[in-house]
Amino acid sequence: MARAGVTYHDVAKAAEAIKTQGQEPTVDRVRERLGTGSKSTIAPLLKRWRSDNGEAADVSRLPSDLVEVVKSLHERVQQMADHRIERARQESKASNDELRKELNNANNTITQLTARQQDLENQIERLNKEKREQNRSLEDVRVNLAKAESQRDEAITRTTELKKSVAEIKQENKDIRGHFEHYQLRTAEDRQQEREQFRSVIQGLKDQIQDLQRRLAQAESRASKLSDANTLLQSNADEFEQSNAALNRDLNGKIEDIQNLKRDLEDALTKSREYQDKNEQLAEKMAALIAQKADIDKQVAVLSQALATAKAELKTTQDKVAFLTDENKVILQEKAVIQGQLKQLQGSL
Repeated sequence: MARAGVTYHDVAKAAEAIKTQGQEPTVDRVRERLGTGSKSTIAPLLKRWRSDNGEAADVSRLPSDLVEVVKSLHERVQQMADHRIERARQESKASNDELRKELNNANNTITQLTARQQDLENQIERLNKEKREQNRSLEDVRVNLAKAESQRDEAITRTTELKKSVAEIKQENKDIRGHFEHYQLRTAEDRQQEREQFRSVIQGLKDQIQDLQRRLAQAESRASKLSDANTLLQSNADEFEQSNAALNRDLNGKIEDIQNLKRDLEDALTKSREYQDKNEQLAEKMAALIAQKADIDKQVAVLSQALATAKAELKTTQDKVAFLTDENKVILQEKAVIQGQLKQLQGSL
C-alpha cells in the first residue's frame, strides 16, 4: 500500500510542474519531486492525471495513427506491469498467508510436543522417585529378612543346644538310676538316706527338664514365628521385585515416547526451516518482480522520450512542409508570370 499523504492532487500538481519545465512527467520524476510515495501508488494516479488532463492537446499535430500506437503501447506496457505486479502481490500474499498458517501450525505442534515432552519427563521423574523409594523399601525388607534369618539360625542353634542339654540330663538321669539300683543293695538305712538324696536329685533334674522343655517350647515357638516372618518378608520382597519390574517397563515405555516426541519435534523444526526458506524465496521473487517493474518504468520513460523526440521531429517536418509550401507558391507565381510573358511573346510573334 501507499504511504499516507500521497494523493491524486499531489501527483497532479507535481506532473504539471514537471511538464511546465519542458519534461515528460514520469513515475520516477514525480516520485523524485514529491520525495515520497511508492511507484505502485504513483503510477495509477499519474495515469489518471494524463487521462483527465487531456495530453492529446500536446500531440494534436502528430499523426493520429502514431499517437494511438504510442498510447496503446504505453497503456499496454503499464497494464502488463500493473497486472504482473498485482498478480505477484496476490501470489505472494497467498503464499505468505499459507506459510504463516503452516508456520503457526508448526509452532502449535512444537508447543504441544514440548508440553507433552515436559509431561513425560515429569512422569519419568515421578516414576524414578517411586522406584528409588521402592528400592529403599526393598533394601529395608532385605535387611529385615537377613536379620530374621540370623535370628532363626540362632534359635535353631539354641534349640539344638537345648535338645543336647536335655539328652545329657536324661543320660545323667539314667546313670543316676543305675547308681540307685546299685545302692539298693546297701543297708536299708543307707538306702533310705540315699533314696531321699536321689529323690531330691531326681526332683531337681525333673525341674531342670521341665525348665528346659519350657525353654525348648519357647524357642520352637519363636523359631516358628521367625519362619512365618521370613515367609512374609520373602513374599513382600517378591511383590517389590514385581512392582520394580513393572516400573522399569513403564519407564522404558515413557523413554521411548520421549524419543518419538523428539523425532516429531525435529521434523516440525525441519518443516519450519523449509517454510522460512520458501518465504525467503518468495521475497526474492517479489524483489525480482519489483526490479522488472523498474525496468518497465524505464522502458516507458524511454518510450515517452521517444514520443517527445517524435514530436520535435514532426514539428521540424511540419516547418519544412510549410517552407516548401511557401516556396512552391512562389514558384507557381513565377511560373504564372513566365507563362504570361510567354503568351505575350507568342502574340507578338
